Amino acid sequence: MKKYLSIITLTVTALFVSCSDSLDRFPVDQLVEETAFRTVADLQLGLNGAIGNYTPNQLVAFNSIFTDNAQIGDDNGGQELNTLNQILNADGGDRGLWLSRYSAMNDFNRLFASAAGITPEFGEEEQYNNILAQSYAFRALMHYELLLYYGEDMSDPSAPGVPYVDYVSADATPPRNTTGEVLTAIQEDLDTALSLLPAGSNDINFVTPDFITFLRARIALESGDYPAAIGFASTIISNYPLANTAQYLDMFREDADTTEVIWKYDSVQGFNLGLNFIWNFTGPGPFIEMSDELAAAYPPSDIRGIVNIDEASTPSEGIYIIGKYPINADTQAINDFKAMRVSEAYLIRAEAYARTTQFNLAAGDVFAVRSARDGAAFMPGYPNIQSALTDILAERRLELSFEGHRYTDIKRMRSVLNTGIQRIESDCQGAVPCNLPVNSEKWIFPIPTSEINANPNITQTTGY
Repeated sequence: MKKYLSIITLTVTALFVSCSDSLDRFPVDQLVEETAFRTVADLQLGLNGAIGNYTPNQLVAFNSIFTDNAQIGDDNGGQELNTLNQILNADGGDRGLWLSRYSAMNDFNRLFASAAGITPEFGEEEQYNNILAQSYAFRALMHYELLLYYGEDMSDPSAPGVPYVDYVSADATPPRNTTGEVLTAIQEDLDTALSLLPAGSNDINFVTPDFITFLRARIALESGDYPAAIGFASTIISNYPLANTAQYLDMFREDADTTEVIWKYDSVQGFNLGLNFIWNFTGPGPFIEMSDELAAAYPPSDIRGIVNIDEASTPSEGIYIIGKYPINADTQAINDFKAMRVSEAYLIRAEAYARTTQFNLAAGDVFAVRSARDGAAFMPGYPNIQSALTDILAERRLELSFEGHRYTDIKRMRSVLNTGIQRIESDCQGAVPCNLPVNSEKWIFPIPTSEINANPNITQTTGY
């Protein structure tokens, strides 16, 4: 169930503020909060709107089109060529991720500022606390995504990170916080969210305790804390079964199954994500197609090939239409985005096992996912970390394609595998580049020019 259609519209400026414990600092535009939010019910509407303004579309699009998962489509008329051509610069190459996340973060910080002046009535305490818990957790998620793309090294606490935003201000000009400072603040937000969540919180359309555990597993893997990644992923795995092939098909067709879903972004008519239209015209003519290489990587017995390759595709002509988020009966492609699934937890744990030379355990986790999707799957064997990570990367590609992971997966493993993005010849026709080198500056996003011009204290990403 999603209630995002009720949105409080606030006139705001995109805000970038310093890292400090400043929730007690009254925002510059306090009249807006005091006028818009007077009751817990108002806060609830504000929360629904803030969550609704968070979108995964930028990450889903970038991770597929920028990498080896996509190629120019048969019906392309110029759409997405900059991303396909791996143009990543400070003048918009980040697909607006910086502005999107900080603007949405501002919505949550307004809720904190407003909530401080509202006393819940009898019987509203649980709802009030849940609103705060949701806001803390989403603020943590957005800081993590910003750090993942704009931070210069997730595994180095002293590396330049991103500004940590914890209050509303119309004119702050903060420098970057270090990676360590941002990660510490993220964990504090998650701790607070967990302490405020009402008992029995289990609505997978919103933050739950498992949402927090799952996000911590991702953070631990990206920051190189492999024992923690194993522990957090194991907790998720113990709580959720893998979907069988029928359930997997239903999960992506009409959103009919949520067996293995920890958190999904609920999409409804009038405020839908329209994920299908990242690659396809209505109809479903493709302006961006699945790459030939990825299409060939799905064994015929693998249910993921049936889900990801639209039945309207014509393989004999080399046209593979991306079908993971199909056109529904109302033709609006209103598909929920399954942002956290237990299969990813298996693959997080597999990689963490491999990084700590527990190769048999890593192989077991990969096989668990592979065999759930393909009855003909075989148990892999890993003699060393290179073979393990190569196979885990390949499995993540099949399992998580078009879900916003491919670029960051290659980025995270490239130092061990010494491999960047490599497109086969048929996927890089014309001027489309076939390779992105391991040492390219494009593995880290540049700070947008608009932010550099407005903020004298921010430093540009190294290499731009």
